[in-house]
Amino acid sequence: MEIPDGKEIYATHGETVMTSSNRAEINSLSPCSREDADTRIMAHAFDASLKGHRRVKIRTNDTDVVVLAISVANTLPADKM
Repeated sequence: MEIPDGKEIYATHGETVMTSSNRAEINSLSPCSREDADTRIMAHAFDASLKGHRRVKIRTNDTDVVVLAISVANTLPADKM
């Protein structure tokens, strides 16, 4: 899979966080002990915005994720969510 420049992919497997980038600053995410994937997504979005990403995109059809994203959108230091 080719990932466009400036884009990163993050995923969790158990408590381990994996990334497509070579950055070593995932210590704030790993180990991830959150059991619910919904809250893991918000932790990843917050981390991305702290690392300088100005736009965070979450694609989901889960209404719980949509509600959580709306509730945390104003707390993220990002321009667009």
